[in-house]
Amino acid sequence: MAAIANIVINDGLATPVAHTFAPAKTQADMALLEDRTSASNPAQLYIGFNKLTMTLVRPTGNSGSATRNIKASIKIETPKLETVSNSTVSGIAPAPTVSYRPVAELMLTLPERCSLQDRKDLQAFLKNLLSNTFVTDLFEKYELPY
Repeated sequence: MAAIANIVINDGLATPVAHTFAPAKTQADMALLEDRTSASNPAQLYIGFNKLTMTLVRPTGNSGSATRNIKASIKIETPKLETVSNSTVSGIAPAPTVSYRPVAELMLTLPERCSLQDRKDLQAFLKNLLSNTFVTDLFEKYELPY
């Protein structure tokens, strides 16, 4: 079993910034990591942390079944907070609120019988797909290939 540790991921800026996702919560089938420095405000609350969630659900049912699958998922959330001013009647700054929340979710269905090479190929396809110009246009320009 892999030991939980920080995961460092670069963002998409012209000069990339490395974001460190530190372990925040673990359960038997889930790990949550947070980028606690993701905000422009160093005193930012949990609501604005970038989050990385990984889950792994093992197969259940009859061991002879040909449809036993391992379900794995990866989710990245990058919440953006509303810009608020401190000019309230009381002089107390309002609590931060999320303006919008970009989310990416990847769901894997891996048959229990698939080989290590099958899994390596799938990961390589995904890595290469994400750098493909069609996928880049989908992310950046909201365009489908045609």
